[in-house]
Amino acid sequence: MNLTQTILRKVSQLPPFPVVVQRALQLVADPNSSAQDVVDVIQFDQSITADVLRLCNSAYFSLQRKVHSLREALVLIGFNQLFEIVLSRQSSHLFSKSSAGYDLQRGELWRHSVAAALLSGIISRRLGKQPSPILFTAALLHDIGKVILSEFVKDYLDDITRLIEEKSISFSDAEKEILGIDHAELGGKITAEWKFPKVIISSVRYHHAPFTKSDHDETVPLTHLCDVVAMLTGIGGGSDGLYYQSYGEVMSHYHLTEEDIERFMMQLADQFGQVKELLKVT
Repeated sequence: MNLTQTILRKVSQLPPFPVVVQRALQLVADPNSSAQDVVDVIQFDQSITADVLRLCNSAYFSLQRKVHSLREALVLIGFNQLFEIVLSRQSSHLFSKSSAGYDLQRGELWRHSVAAALLSGIISRRLGKQPSPILFTAALLHDIGKVILSEFVKDYLDDITRLIEEKSISFSDAEKEILGIDHAELGGKITAEWKFPKVIISSVRYHHAPFTKSDHDETVPLTHLCDVVAMLTGIGGGSDGLYYQSYGEVMSHYHLTEEDIERFMMQLADQFGQVKELLKVT
């Protein structure tokens, strides 16, 4: 068995996403489904429902009355925030460990992932688009491949960094050449294993090549942009953050300026603080 096959075998060892969340994501991607359809699926998972209600009834939201069901939560806090709470909580255990191969301490990959997810709404509003649960999910999970690949990157880090310097290529390109697969491609295989919608699989798979795949409108390049801006803030930068290639193409595509990036970072700082306050409740 070669190295790439060894890496791919690890995919099945990741804890799966709850089935109800997988189904909820499929409904979110279906234009014929409603927010209520999604809530109707999620409510059948008692632990998720209890977790969401506990957060909704916390001092953070300061609602005027106690929330007893996801239906009530949907009305009082809105679908997007409800769904974001579900996704953020259900994915947190996946990113909790340190990622030595990427020089990320415990929790740093989680913070980077949440930052990218929050930026999906910030950037969408700047571009005159409605924040999307699909984009939020893609941004949140864009680096899921690092969870598995980190231990292999650690073992071959000297080879990877040497190749980067010799060929002036990106960290992910060097991963691909040394390990036979990079973290983005591996992330695509993980989300496919979880039976996520194709738009999320493509966005994770191509988040370092935003204009390679154009089947799914703007979700792929926007996932890339969320990742880059999160990296620029220094949240979960890690070793590969030092070798990011220029994001000028995606900036030009969306007619964004450096001032826009600065505003994104300021808004993120405010929202990130609020999310940390919210999620520490449990």
